[in-house]
Amino acid sequence: MKKIISLLLTAALFAALGLPALAAEPEGHSQMDVAGAPSGLVMTADGSLLVTDVYNKCVWKVSRGESTRYAGQEGVLDKDGEPIGGYKDAALEESFFKEPWAIAPFLDGWAVSDAANNVLRLIREKGVETINASSHDSRLTSGGMGVAYDRPTGLAVDASGNLYVSNTGTGDIICISNRGYATVYCSGLDAPTGLCWFNHALYVAETGANRVVKIVMNKPQVVAGSGEQGSEDGPAAAASFSAPTGVAVGPDGTVYVADTANAAVRRVRDGRVDTILAPVDGELSHAPVSPRGLLLRGDELLVCDSYARTLISLPLD
Repeated sequence: MKKIISLLLTAALFAALGLPALAAEPEGHSQMDVAGAPSGLVMTADGSLLVTDVYNKCVWKVSRGESTRYAGQEGVLDKDGEPIGGYKDAALEESFFKEPWAIAPFLDGWAVSDAANNVLRLIREKGVETINASSHDSRLTSGGMGVAYDRPTGLAVDASGNLYVSNTGTGDIICISNRGYATVYCSGLDAPTGLCWFNHALYVAETGANRVVKIVMNKPQVVAGSGEQGSEDGPAAAASFSAPTGVAVGPDGTVYVADTANAAVRRVRDGRVDTILAPVDGELSHAPVSPRGLLLRGDELLVCDSYARTLISLPLD
């Protein structure tokens, strides 16, 4: 597997790209009223948002602009005053996460990929537990806690309730049935991260390959990206991305991409790629710094910017 840019996009990356270590908040205000690092998000039945926060090591519930801690606690702080997090299955307010990356509906709760702990967690009404899927698939390693993961990140759920997991460290997509049985859905990808299920296909932000693919019948097909690192718009097959980590698909099939290392949001429509949000002449005040999780909500696209610590609302035409 090719050496990829860190999924956390550290300050060293931004220095290499010539970007400031901390940008001003994008135009408009954040959709969250707390200082955190949003990474993934999902909408609940009542229209609220559940947002994973890799800084505060928790999941927030955001309703009408107000954020309340839904699961996970701050716990011990390091010498710089930043939460360390941990690993504890317990009641919602007593549980610990290390790096809650993405969130998706699963069974009667919400699956969370706890990337630094190399586990999947399940948030239910009464508390947080670990998803211990079983498998006889020889390609999967199993232990005392079921299937083992190597930095699980992106999550998606299909119409039948099956959960798909980007096992980023191995380049596999794992499918967990609603009965708790795991198989390898697709293998051989280069650091897959963000996922989205749409119209019988799984869309994948293939971070290490600088492209977006969709998996149909267990086989990946290129949606956009030449594989070369860059920021070129144009025909989908010739366009370039730089470490994309998020993907969302609209009802008309338009694909939105969090082009993370380019600090941009891109769109794939009618066989072409265009940029809908990006720095202008190097100025980041009207663009994300490190876009990651994406969610379509009506006529807007919500963009998690874990580095700038903001949740952006981008109106769509």
